[in-house]
Amino acid sequence: MIVIGVIAALIAAFSWAVSAAFYKTGAKDVSPLTANLVRILLPLLILIIMVAALNLFPQIFLMTPLEWFLIFGSSLFAFVIGDALYFVTIQNIGVSRGVPITATYPLFVLLWQILFLAQPIHLLMIPAALITVGGVALLSRQLNISTQSNEIFTRRRIWIGMCAALGTAFSWSISILLLSTVLQTTNLVLIAVIRLIIALAILSPLVVGEQLTKPETTLSRRKLLFLSVGGLFALILGYLTFALALQLMDTTSVALLSSLTPLFAVFIGWRSLQERFDLKTLIAIIACVIGIILITIAVGIV
Repeated sequence: MIVIGVIAALIAAFSWAVSAAFYKTGAKDVSPLTANLVRILLPLLILIIMVAALNLFPQIFLMTPLEWFLIFGSSLFAFVIGDALYFVTIQNIGVSRGVPITATYPLFVLLWQILFLAQPIHLLMIPAALITVGGVALLSRQLNISTQSNEIFTRRRIWIGMCAALGTAFSWSISILLLSTVLQTTNLVLIAVIRLIIALAILSPLVVGEQLTKPETTLSRRKLLFLSVGGLFALILGYLTFALALQLMDTTSVALLSSLTPLFAVFIGWRSLQERFDLKTLIAIIACVIGIILITIAVGIV
């Protein structure tokens, strides 16, 4: 069972990295809100079919107001705010550089746990936080002198991309805390459907308003395909394999394996998207990953 859990966690990490590559291509010249809305449609349809087949919909009527509140907040910070900023990130600074920064959300999770949930502090958390912050700082410095394929990183793009990446990590951290609470009492797949329906309800009027005020070029079939496939990797394959891993292994081990997503993203960005980076950039990315791993280990110890 442990072997299956390890494989599932690695598949989840790889799926999230692959989805970023599909998003990068599909979201080119597309607003983050529109791209975010499009990519959830097919996964939502598939999850609705799964919930219906498992006869889980009656459980909705047994949910408490607190559970609804937690799911709503989790959806808002994950799919609406966090993922919209995620699209801004990869559009401006790429997959291989953007994903490692967004993956620093465990640092924010740890901060909230210390401030509000009385999380015990382990000495390992201090160097872990310093390494993570140092990696992000070095990565932002390298963006000033790096080029990505045929694109040039202007100061404006770097500033927008970095702020969006940190905003993504911040939003995801809040979503994870809310989600971890409701997961203790509600079915995983049912939560996934409700979260996506809430995101759809929030994003739809925003995208319509955006189109009315600033009409956008019609999405090509290719962009629709790439965004939909990216959504399948992230919201179906990634989510379900991650949930399976959580059922078969302890949370710390799963979190450690899933923190390898940035390394997969670096390889995919280099091979598939022709994103170029030098040795210092690679060191910065590895520092981010090491910091995330150390934070996860420290939380598992205390």
